[in-house]
Amino acid sequence: MSESPARKPSVIRKRFPWGWLILGVIGLVAVVAMMAAKGGPVSVSVSSPTVFKAGERNPLVTASGYLVARTRATLSSKVLGRVSWLGVQEGSRVTKGQILARLESPDLAASRDQVKAQLDQAKVELDRAEKLQAQGIQDAATVDKLRSQKLTLEAQLAYQNALLQSMDLRAPFSGVVTQKLSEVGETVAPGSAGGANAINAVLVMADFGTLEVEVEVNEASIIKLTRGMPAEVRVDALEGQGGRAVLKGRLREIYPSSNRQKAVVIVRVAFVEKDSLLVPDMGAKVTFLGDPYLQDVVVLGREQVKKQDGKSYTWVVENDVAVQKPVAILAENPVGLEVSGLPRDSKLIVAPPESLKPGAKVKVKG
Repeated sequence: MSESPARKPSVIRKRFPWGWLILGVIGLVAVVAMMAAKGGPVSVSVSSPTVFKAGERNPLVTASGYLVARTRATLSSKVLGRVSWLGVQEGSRVTKGQILARLESPDLAASRDQVKAQLDQAKVELDRAEKLQAQGIQDAATVDKLRSQKLTLEAQLAYQNALLQSMDLRAPFSGVVTQKLSEVGETVAPGSAGGANAINAVLVMADFGTLEVEVEVNEASIIKLTRGMPAEVRVDALEGQGGRAVLKGRLREIYPSSNRQKAVVIVRVAFVEKDSLLVPDMGAKVTFLGDPYLQDVVVLGREQVKKQDGKSYTWVVENDVAVQKPVAILAENPVGLEVSGLPRDSKLIVAPPESLKPGAKVKVKG
């Protein structure tokens, strides 16, 4: 039985290669787009060079470190005892000589009272013997023995009083309590090690007036540093606070020793200006400054300077065209390379693509 004429068009539509036709159209559009993009401008990002004005100091060395207090102490007792009173908390401000904690001392008080009673009795006996000696009844040897006994008991009483005074822990200097290591009722012992290694200590305090930055400087850069030179301290915790993030400092001390594993030397930087938010162990970055620049200097990042055939150049945008601008490297600092031959208002191409050619049309992003 033959098919009816009405069904023949549907068979033709079913067997026609519509899929291949659609793929061909898509491919043609892609080729046209690639050709158009190849002839169009290259999209790039630009930035401005860093400019140090005449009079600004030359950055020599940059190092990172942490804030430390030059005057810091971990307080522990002189004798074994139990904390009976604690008068400070973390953040308490204390003055020199202030009583911070007290240990239980009933046994020492009783021992002191016993020695005092013995001393009072010795004084009475010595006074009686001296009167009898004046009358010719008492011999000199007995009087000397009683006098020696009195002196011995006076020394013992002074020792007992010193022990009782040591049960009161006093602030060795004015500062701030940074850590409380014991509570009332806990037993503490004399610290055999100082600093953070003290065992059974009571508290840690520091003088925030002596805060400074401790950084590690590479051995090769130490020759550029001198005691007293100016520095800029950028504190991580103050970022976002405007100008407060960068504080003035000066190099206080270069430690006379080196770390053989790291090949670094410890350098301490004192603050010339401080901020009330500074506390120990904050992270900071220090830039040591040299002599002032005599004229304006343009500085480029190291990745922005390219070399070809022994000459240095950088990519810039001029009149919407990519240009290889030749530059001469004058010096190097922690910020980058000091160059000449480049206007300060140049538009530097950030991360130029490898396929970029001189004279290519470019379009600045944003």
